[in-house]
Amino acid sequence: MYLILDSYGTLVEMDDFYGRLYAGFQRLGIQASFEAVKKAAHREMRFYMSQARFAIDWPSYEKIRLECAGELIASLREQNVNITASKEAIAHLLGESVVFRALPGARETLAALKERGVRLAVVSNWDYRLAHALEETKLLPFFDFVLSSAQARSEKPGREIFERGIEMARRFVPNLKARDVFYVGDHYEKDVLGARSAGLKPLWLVAKERDLPSGDIHCANDDVPRLRCLKDLLKLF
Repeated sequence: MYLILDSYGTLVEMDDFYGRLYAGFQRLGIQASFEAVKKAAHREMRFYMSQARFAIDWPSYEKIRLECAGELIASLREQNVNITASKEAIAHLLGESVVFRALPGARETLAALKERGVRLAVVSNWDYRLAHALEETKLLPFFDFVLSSAQARSEKPGREIFERGIEMARRFVPNLKARDVFYVGDHYEKDVLGARSAGLKPLWLVAKERDLPSGDIHCANDDVPRLRCLKDLLKLF
């Protein structure tokens, strides 16, 4: 048996991304309302999530971050915000604004699962820096392995990234079957449907109907087991 988890929205979240971005624009002398910045950030994040799997190293990541800055600038200009800073300066601001923190209860839950002998791993749509983000939030030591879409060259909800995750898990549990792997995630289409299509058992983390980083709301009618918080895993394992 194996427990594989998603990362963003399941284990980690950004620490006041909109606030940091808004304050950064103020420092650059760009007068944009908080709502305008948030709307632009939603557009930028949608673009980033569509490109994350292509950020396989630092040069490709920097290229995508510059393109993300372009999306941010375009959205703000559409909202009649005068942009006086360069795209490079905006890209630098984006990098400074992205700070991750562990979700409440994540460390305690992972530690308890580890003590019970549960094997843990992460499979997530993310750029090549996924392990760094988990290390930054002090979660990395709990996992046997971490697999990003950039490493797998495929992304959820496609089967390939889940199948690659199972292959990696077999290094620790030989002859592991997909039906013996649970996958925890907060996105219905990418996590629940994706894991199910690859033969894994999905567990849907739905703490509340909340705004995802892309600006999308997740909801669905399904009998998939639901978790109100990560700590609910301790009732199952």
